[in-house]
Amino acid sequence: MKNVTKLIFMAGSGFLLSGCIASERDMSTLKLQLQELNTTITQMQANQAELAGKMEELNRNLSVSNENLSQVDAQIFKLSAKLDDLTASVRPGGTGAAAEGSQTAALLPSDLFAESKSHLDKGAYEPAAIGFKLYVTKYPDSENTEQAYMYLGDAYIAAGQTKQGAIAYATLLQKFPKSKLIPAARLKYALSIVPLGKTDEAKLYLSSVVQDFPSAPEAKTAQKELAKLK
Repeated sequence: MKNVTKLIFMAGSGFLLSGCIASERDMSTLKLQLQELNTTITQMQANQAELAGKMEELNRNLSVSNENLSQVDAQIFKLSAKLDDLTASVRPGGTGAAAEGSQTAALLPSDLFAESKSHLDKGAYEPAAIGFKLYVTKYPDSENTEQAYMYLGDAYIAAGQTKQGAIAYATLLQKFPKSKLIPAARLKYALSIVPLGKTDEAKLYLSSVVQDFPSAPEAKTAQKELAKLK
């Protein structure tokens, strides 16, 4: 009987011991799961913070974009006012009631072109650029549009606005690839982008003038400029 009791006691102790071992194992597993959960929560919080930062940056960018749009609107308004001034200057009766009437009259493309060219010839590069910019904007299909882009670039370059001049020449090349002004436009574009650090691109355009228009007077100039860049 004593032996039976002893066996029962030992069996019960073993069961309790195995239960304790199992409990400790479960606790360790639970602790690992809690650590993983905490890590996941921390990562989610970091992601939320990063997302919030990106949203703030997006809002700032939108604010800047809206401000830029407002500036563009203001520039367009100023250009329109300049157009009124040009209208008054090329119409008879530029003062008093006649001037007020002329400001509301439609400005002929030829008048705007001639007035802008006159400013360019006199060295008044800013009003010349404004005039030619208005011309290509308001009369994009007029007969002198190609030349207006060329003069626009010339006015910008003469005024020290190299980048704007390059854009004007590039626009001429893009919009009118078959224009008779292409050799001169390529040459002027190439020369305008050299100060902007685009020497390799300038070489390509200068070489294209020599190759595509060997008999044009611009080809000789292009060759000389290429020699300077090598």
